[in-house]
Amino acid sequence: MKLKKLSAVLMTAVIASSALIGCGSSAPQQAAETGAAQADTATATSTTTETATAEAAPVETQDVTLKIWVPEEAVDDTDAAVQAFDALHDEFNITYEIAVVGIDEAPQQLTTDPDTAADIFYTPSGGVADLVNKGLLLPITKDFETIASDLPESALTAVTVDGLTYAAPFSPNTYFMYYNKDLLTADDVKSLETILAKDTGAKYNFSTNITNSWYIESFFLGAGCTLFGPDGKDPSECSWNNETGLAAAEYIIDLAANPKYLENKDGVGGAEFKEGNLAAITDGAWSGPSYRESLGDKLGAVALPTANIGGKDVQLSNFVDFKTITVKSTTAYPLAAQQLAVFLANPENSLTRFQNQGDVPVLNSLASSSEIANDEIASALNVQASKATNQPSISKMGDYWTPAQAFGEGVISGEITKANAQEKLDALVDSITGTLTE
Repeated sequence: MKLKKLSAVLMTAVIASSALIGCGSSAPQQAAETGAAQADTATATSTTTETATAEAAPVETQDVTLKIWVPEEAVDDTDAAVQAFDALHDEFNITYEIAVVGIDEAPQQLTTDPDTAADIFYTPSGGVADLVNKGLLLPITKDFETIASDLPESALTAVTVDGLTYAAPFSPNTYFMYYNKDLLTADDVKSLETILAKDTGAKYNFSTNITNSWYIESFFLGAGCTLFGPDGKDPSECSWNNETGLAAAEYIIDLAANPKYLENKDGVGGAEFKEGNLAAITDGAWSGPSYRESLGDKLGAVALPTANIGGKDVQLSNFVDFKTITVKSTTAYPLAAQQLAVFLANPENSLTRFQNQGDVPVLNSLASSSEIANDEIASALNVQASKATNQPSISKMGDYWTPAQAFGEGVISGEITKANAQEKLDALVDSITGTLTE
């Protein structure tokens, strides 16, 4: 009889932008409840809880210690998933530590200090290639075939570098449009021109975030411009300063000047939307619960509307990447880490994540299920994801964010006008690609 142990390191601390959160543990056949006190200061405490033994067939086991980084809302589900994984794998004796580190912070923390970084962590797919090029990610090959055929091609492409998969995608990451059904109809929300022109009786009709470089691109990409080429892999290419790009910039300038438009900076758009003072807003699934709490049955969700840019009605096309689970290249336990990463992205855990955290599953089998298809917010996300543009994952993408944000801020402040838009676009492209002749 094998003596099987699953241990969880319970920790609570506040460190910079992340907090270490403890989690309970249990053996396959007997659970041991544990708790962790919440810390009000940057003081850490730790305890270790060992579970009771459970009978299993004799098998050689490996003692495994894994550190896992997840967003705060994912702690409990991750804890339960690790216990379920352990119940299926008698070959491992797992001791694990779950720490709260946001999906956007994890790549930077890994880059800064790989030695102390987690073995398994959430990563946006847009940063996968850069981390691979820095030698920081382990290819995920063990068990990946169990989910590969259930993933859309766009998700597989986003996590594949030189023929190897480096992450397990679990949810599309993009935004769409919410609207107030008392102020706009299903036909109204198809066109941004119709939305802006309608007398809704509200203070504002439309809100997005021009000053955010993850939102402003929808006008340029929708109009037909490209960033780093059609496939997002040419670091020397950005067509945002051509004739089409100029038309998109002029559209944004007019939009910002429209009294029915509200710039959603510092959350003001979301606040007005919840108060019923705004008819429509671009946002993601993460805001669905709070909007639904405020608006109830009045809340609607759809893909982004069309916009008449340069005399043509075009579909706004924003960036889409994918929330993924990745493994550090230097993990001491590559086999267990790979298998657990895939397990966390499997259908059962993806459905649990959707039910408890609102992350819409990327797996085709779940996206087409009645539970997802009948959810208006989930459907809006999936429809918009199909209209969106894969966010480039080349390292040059790091040169996009700040210049694009500065351009949007210039539009909102009035510094960028139609008179100087071409000049500002040339400077924008130069900042992004560094290829224009001085």
